[in-house]
Amino acid sequence: MLIDGSYGEGGGQILRTSIALSAILGEDVEIINIRAKRRNPGLAAQHLWGIKLAGMMSNAKISGLKVGSQCVVFSPNKIKGGEYRIDIGTAGSITLLLQTAIPIALFADDKVILKITGGTDVSWSPPIDYYRHVLSYFLRRMGAKMDIEVIERGYYPEGGGKVRVEIEPAELEGLKILERGEMKGRRAYINMRGLPMHIVERMKKNLRGYELFEDVGNASRSRGCGLVILEEYSHTILAGDSLCKKGLPAEKVARIAIEKLDKERNSNSTVDVNMGDHLITFGSLANGTTAYYVRELTEHIKTNAWVVQKFGKRVKIEGNKIEIYA
Repeated sequence: MLIDGSYGEGGGQILRTSIALSAILGEDVEIINIRAKRRNPGLAAQHLWGIKLAGMMSNAKISGLKVGSQCVVFSPNKIKGGEYRIDIGTAGSITLLLQTAIPIALFADDKVILKITGGTDVSWSPPIDYYRHVLSYFLRRMGAKMDIEVIERGYYPEGGGKVRVEIEPAELEGLKILERGEMKGRRAYINMRGLPMHIVERMKKNLRGYELFEDVGNASRSRGCGLVILEEYSHTILAGDSLCKKGLPAEKVARIAIEKLDKERNSNSTVDVNMGDHLITFGSLANGTTAYYVRELTEHIKTNAWVVQKFGKRVKIEGNKIEIYA
């Protein structure tokens, strides 16, 4: 199958979803014009390692696997369980690598353990706590079991974060989330390494009404901080997140996450926009129908829907309601 990586938002999402579905469905894929709409097109280090990991898990033959390459051919074999280790070598996002690896692991012949070094909390990607407390919740609802342990945090630019992810093979079931239900509680997960404690205390002043969880400590290889906040309802979770940046007051860091969550709550969404993107991939691999509402149809969502349709899956979008059929 030929996939044009310049379609839609033209970023790494096309690559991640295409490689995952290729490995799972056992279908060779050639991806051209990789990240054509980015300032530095072609494979970056984190994309390269994501494909390498997918290749290790599926014993694939791969060509074009080098930094800067704009064409990759991926020919998978059987997906094998076991332990896999990857060191991205930079602050490259661990969660973006997991976007490819988690779906593949669900279709392995045995349990998969991933030990990955890289960036746990970096810009332009979901923070690791989003995967620990939001993505894992939805996967459990679909019948999967995933456990993520954060051994060390890794921030930009040094990286050095370490996570251990354990995933059991599973047969996914479709998930319909057409209403939120009753709000059950609010939680805030704050992380920090190597910065003054007053930063955490100042963030907390803006988080009244949230049950607080802190993961703070001294720096090992990198310094930074961030948070993920969420509201849990009877039928779903909505979330917002933010990262510390030089010159950005701690109070503003908390407010950015709150503003993101406010936008979700004040819409009719039943999942946040990040999860709306993720569930397209998992819904396309599940038995039955997955359906939900998003606040807006982002370019990421529309592009991911296009990719799964190229692999023979069905996606129906009416307004801000998304339905995915295997």
